[in-house]
Amino acid sequence: MEMKKIGALAMTAMLGASVLTGCGGENAGSTSTAANNDSKTSTTATDTAAQTETQKVELKIWVPEQEVAITDEMVKKFDAAHDEFDITYEIAVVGIDEAPQALETDADTAADIFYTPSGGVGDLAGKGLLLPITKDFDTLVADLPESAINAVTIDGLTYAVPFSPNTFFMYYNKDLFTEEEVKNLDTMLAKDLGDGMWNFSTQLTNSWYSEMFFLGNGTTLFGADGKDEKECSFNNANGLESGKYMIELAANPKYLEDADGVGGNAFKEGKLGAVTSGAWSAPEFREALGDKVGAVALPVANIGGKEVQLSNFVDFKTITVKSNTQYPLCAQQLAVYMASPESCLTRYKEQGDVPVLKSLSESAEIASDIVASALNDQAANATNQPSIPKMGDYWDPMKAFGTSVYSGEVTEANLQSQLDALVDSITSTLTE
Repeated sequence: MEMKKIGALAMTAMLGASVLTGCGGENAGSTSTAANNDSKTSTTATDTAAQTETQKVELKIWVPEQEVAITDEMVKKFDAAHDEFDITYEIAVVGIDEAPQALETDADTAADIFYTPSGGVGDLAGKGLLLPITKDFDTLVADLPESAINAVTIDGLTYAVPFSPNTFFMYYNKDLFTEEEVKNLDTMLAKDLGDGMWNFSTQLTNSWYSEMFFLGNGTTLFGADGKDEKECSFNNANGLESGKYMIELAANPKYLEDADGVGGNAFKEGKLGAVTSGAWSAPEFREALGDKVGAVALPVANIGGKEVQLSNFVDFKTITVKSNTQYPLCAQQLAVYMASPESCLTRYKEQGDVPVLKSLSESAEIASDIVASALNDQAANATNQPSIPKMGDYWDPMKAFGTSVYSGEVTEANLQSQLDALVDSITSTLTE
């Protein structure tokens, strides 16, 4: 009786290299693989007929460096459950932020499956680069929060599979700040931590971080629902107050700009009181500082004479499939499996990505994790990142504005004109 073939190619695992293998790994002739194949063998005529129709599939998968080994195991488990596919696959190291641009540059050579922030899904879908996920997604719908589903749904079609909330919160050193002090950014900045110390660090020069001062103070990007491409109120009276706060923060000697990991390194060295980052930083922070590490939602700040809760973007890490994949059925099913409860729990345990699935995020194990709690608390304070294609016109202008604030080119004297130019750049057509 014919058994499903499991190809075996050489595997390499190094930074910047790919893992290239057939399902079953490099030990296709071993006892364990034989046992796996035997388990798939059926004596029924129906199964025999199905096996003769096995589809040979070649997939390229892009994941961040830390996900290579995890993904390799996911694909093997998926293959073990699907006799209808004979999968050969290549796993390459491409970050979640780099993958969308690489897809736009050359869709033909891009991966079939890759990670994408949900905030970019609308832009890629609008350009016809993503395949709607219709196969098996219904198995996850009831376990996903509505915000996650909305973030990946464009004109009634789902274009990505969410697996983890993606936002930042604040880590702090318990030896330098108390639980009460970290609730207010101005209280933190006023404290004297001593010579050679900084009190707070974030990324004014990064447009994924700098919006927290604007959104927290009531301005909007693309309207209250994030879908009005002609609207941005960053230059109104509240936006002016937010810009002034950023200018004052940049000039404060107790502030450290977290460019190129400077803030994170200072935090690990015990020279910084608090830094904004996400769940991905937890392992290295804990390794460096142990029980000294605390994690909380972003603090309030006194902007324009009123206390406001800083509010950043929240989106979701998602798994997507390119529209011109040669194997749409298998790619869709594998993408859904990579975001399944089993896969998400493995991802959480091995690298700290907090699952978006309610059955996992509400479990005792994850709810008791201070990092998971901080992420979920901040997600409740955050603003859903717009997923319309126009969002692609936000990043560069906002980055340029924040960079000019930090360098001192933007001053209170020219702030209004700089904000007007920022809004014009975001709402006008920068990309085709």
